[in-house]
Amino acid sequence: MVTQVLSADSHVLEPPDLWTTRMEKRFRDRAPHLEQNYNGQEGDFIVCPPLRHFNPTGLGNAGIPPEEQEKFAKGGYAVCRPGSWDPVERLKDMDFDGLGAEIFYCGYGMGLFSHPDDEFQRDAHRAYNDWAAEYASYAPKRLFPIANISMTDPQKDLEELHRVRKMGFRGIFISNDPLPERRYDNPLWENFWTAVEEYDMPVNIHILTVQGSTPQVSARNPLVDGVLLPIPAFRTIAEMITSGTLEKHPNLKLISVENDIGWIPNFLKRMDWYSYRFGPRYPEMKLQAGDYWRRQVFATFQDDEPGVRCRDMIGVTQLMWGSDYPHFDSTFPKSREAIERNFAGVPDDERELILGGNMVRVYGLQELFADHVTEMAAV
Repeated sequence: MVTQVLSADSHVLEPPDLWTTRMEKRFRDRAPHLEQNYNGQEGDFIVCPPLRHFNPTGLGNAGIPPEEQEKFAKGGYAVCRPGSWDPVERLKDMDFDGLGAEIFYCGYGMGLFSHPDDEFQRDAHRAYNDWAAEYASYAPKRLFPIANISMTDPQKDLEELHRVRKMGFRGIFISNDPLPERRYDNPLWENFWTAVEEYDMPVNIHILTVQGSTPQVSARNPLVDGVLLPIPAFRTIAEMITSGTLEKHPNLKLISVENDIGWIPNFLKRMDWYSYRFGPRYPEMKLQAGDYWRRQVFATFQDDEPGVRCRDMIGVTQLMWGSDYPHFDSTFPKSREAIERNFAGVPDDERELILGGNMVRVYGLQELFADHVTEMAAV
C-alpha cells in the first residue's frame, strides 16, 4: 500500500467573500456572493447573475455517500471540509489521507469561465489567483496553485500570465471548451502560447469549464452528460494538434485534467488512423496526430482501473494520479484504498511515476523532491 503520494488534481472551495472583497470595486455589486435559502431553497448558495445560483456543498462533499447528499446540501459551508479554504485544516486532511503535496485548482471559479462579461470574468479570475497564492503560501512545499486565465483577450491574458509567473504559479488553468471565435487553434493565441512555452508552465484543461451559456451537465440527463464530460477537452486538445500548434511549440505541455484515462488508447488509435486517412490535408503536422499527444499531452485520473490497465498504450510517463479533494468524486478519505485497487499488479517503478514522479517532472518541482517522490510500503 502507498504511504504517501502527490496529487496532481486537487481543488479548493473558495471562501464566500473572496470576490466581494478582492474584485475591483466597480464589479463588487455583481460579484459572486453568498445568500442563504435562495429562492426558497434551503442552504447556502453562491449567487452571481446571470450564472445559475450554485450550492457550494457540491464542491466540499468528499466522502459523503449519494444517499446523504440531499440532506448534506442543506448544511451549507458549515458542513463542507474546512480544508477547502483553510490551509491549516487542509494539511491535516492531507496527512490523514497520505498525501505529501498537491497541485490544486479553483472550485466555484470553474463556473466563472462561463460568465458573459469578459472584463468581469478576467477580474474575477485575477481575484482568485491572488487568494490562491496566499492560501498556498502557508505550505509552499506542499501546496502548488494553478492560475486561472480567462482566455478572452490575448493581450490581457498574456499580461496576467506574466503576473502569475512572477507570483510563482506552476501552471495555468483555461476553459476546456472556448467559444468558436476563441478556439485555441486560432492564430490570435500564437504569442500567448510562445510565452507559456518559454515559461514552461503546463496548460491545464479541466472538465466543467465551458465558455458560454450551455452547461456541460444538464438536469435532463446528468448520467449521460457525465459520461461524455471528457469529450470537450479531447476536441480542444485535438484542434491544437491538427492546427500545428504543438508542432510550432514542441515544449508546450497540455494536461487533460479529471477527464480520466481509460478512453485515451482508443482515441489515440483513431487519431493515428485518421492521420493516415486525411494526413495530406494537414500539412501543419509533421507527425501523426497521436504522436503529438503521446509527446506533449498528459492526463490525470483518480479512480480508473481500466485506464491503469491500458497505461502502456498511453505512456506511463504521461499519467498522473490525483485525489480530487474536496469534491464528491474525490478518493478522500480513502485514497490509500483507491490507490491499491487501481494499482494492483503495477510495478513499483511505474507506481513511482504515476503517483508523483511525473508530476514532479511536468511541473518543475525537482528542487523540492530531489530524492524519492513517493514512499512505497507493502501492508
